[in-house]
Amino acid sequence: MTAPDQSRPGQPPAAQPPGQRRPAPACEPASPEWRVLGMLLRREDLLLALLPSLISVMLLSVAFLPAYRILSNPETTWTGYNYQGFLNRVYQYDRAATNPATPPATLNALRDRVLSDIQIARQQASAGTAEPLFAELSERERDAGVDLTDIEPLILSGRPADTEQAIRIAENLHAAANTHLNGVRRQLQTSLYFMQVTVLSAALLSGMFGTGLILRALNATRREQANREAREAQHRQALGMAAHELRRPLQALLLSTDALRGTENLRAREKILRMIEDHAAQLAVRTDLERLELMYVNIEPRPERTDLNALIARLETDRVRTRRPATPVHVQADPNHLRQVLENLIENAQRYADGAILITLDPAAPGSGPVIRVLDDGPGLSGDLLERVFEVGFRQPGSPHREGRGLGLPIARRYATANGAHLSLHSPDGGGLEARLTFPAAPESVPDDPQVPA
Repeated sequence: MTAPDQSRPGQPPAAQPPGQRRPAPACEPASPEWRVLGMLLRREDLLLALLPSLISVMLLSVAFLPAYRILSNPETTWTGYNYQGFLNRVYQYDRAATNPATPPATLNALRDRVLSDIQIARQQASAGTAEPLFAELSERERDAGVDLTDIEPLILSGRPADTEQAIRIAENLHAAANTHLNGVRRQLQTSLYFMQVTVLSAALLSGMFGTGLILRALNATRREQANREAREAQHRQALGMAAHELRRPLQALLLSTDALRGTENLRAREKILRMIEDHAAQLAVRTDLERLELMYVNIEPRPERTDLNALIARLETDRVRTRRPATPVHVQADPNHLRQVLENLIENAQRYADGAILITLDPAAPGSGPVIRVLDDGPGLSGDLLERVFEVGFRQPGSPHREGRGLGLPIARRYATANGAHLSLHSPDGGGLEARLTFPAAPESVPDDPQVPA
């Protein structure tokens, strides 16, 4: 008999014949370091990592822009010093003019300095000088309601009253310059305060976002670690359950081969060979390594029309007796799963009971589905343990059987649940333990075939 083709999509192709060159791959696979870097530098993660910096730059730009506009404005580059100096020179001329002891040359020099400032301001105004002696002279004259050139004839007249009027004009110009300067200072102070608040806010937000990103990364790392540990635990559990489920067909194969060697009867040998084929088929089903987790943890059944009567009949031995109806009892379920459920129940009963094991099959009744019962005469279980024994790894306290790993009943319940049935344990009145496998009622259950098999 030739073995069927076991190749599957995704498996590597067969080796090339000698003399033929395997085509080169389109590109070399990325190294693990680059794959990790690619995972770390995903677009959304990169944007999240840059978000604090972008917010800080935006806030700092908003903070510095008003101050930059004020500081870059030519109006803010002057200090009003020339207005103050011009007023002082007018004061000096007035004191010299009212002092009889002032030499004429000194008086003329002081007068010429005042007149020179006025002439320079006039010339710069007509020429449009970029940096005049008196910054924004026309605006300050408008604010003060005076004209700088009005001082010239007043100074030239030499009369004390005219000099006093020239002093008032210079003082008004100086006051207007100071008022403007104070306004500029207030704008700068406001901008600097806004900038200070914005910088602190940017630092606070950056810290909060940075902290949030760090916590997000830590949580993602913890979740990934927890998921990895859960996957590893599932894998270990699947391997343990697979080893548990492979033990029975392997033992049966060994016993069957020994029995085959010890008999010469043709009918007996044919029966043993059929048993060996059956156990080998069970081994093939239970050793599909690509579906371990789907077979034992996240179970995905392959349901089909299954005759419970025929399934139970194959389990009869010297110690396992059956009581079943004469007609087939069909359900829609995975027959391999149901067989493993019953094998685990029988093995558990044989481990704790010395007498025969009785399997009964009750056909479907109105409002209820078929029920399989596995009854033994062992010591049974107390009420608080009837559910706990379905926990993975749980073993009955004080049990003399220490070789078990507490996997049989959990596997059996998982298979039963995956196929829509319910597995439960009960303590019958006469002692022992009854395992009850209850199937759902119609329409989930398949109607029984009224014909008796030949």
